[in-house]
Amino acid sequence: MARRIIRGFSLVEISLALGVAAFCLVAIFALLPIGLKGNLESSEETIATGVLSQVVADLFASPVTNPPGAATNSLQFAIPIPANPVTAVTAVPSRYFSESGYDGTSRLASSQFRLDVTFLPAGAAKSATMARVIASWPAAAPNPSGKVETLVALDRN
Repeated sequence: MARRIIRGFSLVEISLALGVAAFCLVAIFALLPIGLKGNLESSEETIATGVLSQVVADLFASPVTNPPGAATNSLQFAIPIPANPVTAVTAVPSRYFSESGYDGTSRLASSQFRLDVTFLPAGAAKSATMARVIASWPAAAPNPSGKVETLVALDRN
């Protein structure tokens, strides 16, 4: 009589396979919150960069004054631009933004981003007006968790 060979997995092999699969799943689930946090930070930075771009474009689009270099306000956000040459560091009041757009100069419950513009002193009368523009979040935090900033040179002459 011929012997039949039964083929299959033993209980030990199945237990080891399940153990390896469980270890891999635990590792993947442990990395999930880190990935979600990175995604949130990336989204916030993208929105803040968009806010920064809007304000810089508004500063560049400020009207030409007569005489050249006189004090003026930007068109969209009414940011006061000091007369050229700027003799001292000039900070303007913060502006606040939500994801949907501009909230104004006072922080609302929907405000997520704070924008600060500081005009830096320039040496000569015919030099560019330098502005440091910072968008930070969250708007209500005294020490923001994130920020993007740029330096802008405005030709006001």
